[in-house]
Amino acid sequence: MKSYTITIGNQTHVIGLQELESPDQFRVLAGGQVYEIKVLAVEESDAQIPSIEVLQAAKDQPALAHKAPELLPRAPSSEPPDLPEPGTEEALPQEVRAPMPGTILEVHVRPGSHVRRGDPLFVLEAMKMKNPIRSPREGIVAEIFVQEGQNVNFDDLLLRYRED
Repeated sequence: MKSYTITIGNQTHVIGLQELESPDQFRVLAGGQVYEIKVLAVEESDAQIPSIEVLQAAKDQPALAHKAPELLPRAPSSEPPDLPEPGTEEALPQEVRAPMPGTILEVHVRPGSHVRRGDPLFVLEAMKMKNPIRSPREGIVAEIFVQEGQNVNFDDLLLRYRED
């Protein structure tokens, strides 16, 4: 699922978009909900605004939501946008996975490193943009599954925390 940042008025939103079997059908993750949509027509204008039809809310919403946590809604915060809300450490997974395909440019930790929530773990380059991957929780790194220069796919395992 590719993620896009869009601005409507003065509000910025992050959405996920995945093409389905048909080239005019997509799965969209927006506002914490997953929808399957069909593009009906593109209006003739400078903006090329598509008309869409929502086919159904996807049945696998919880399964998709864990694969793209950066697309779930959260309250405005001064913390980096790719981190979960404070106080949810019990519900966090023991792993960090690639949020998108790309190349690992930097590895900032090693097994045994103690990290705090928000500490940089990796830098992932995707579409010529450097994307920091930060620790979603405090913990000790047990294993690292990638190295600098390695290509990764969406949802590849990057790091595992030591179990407490």
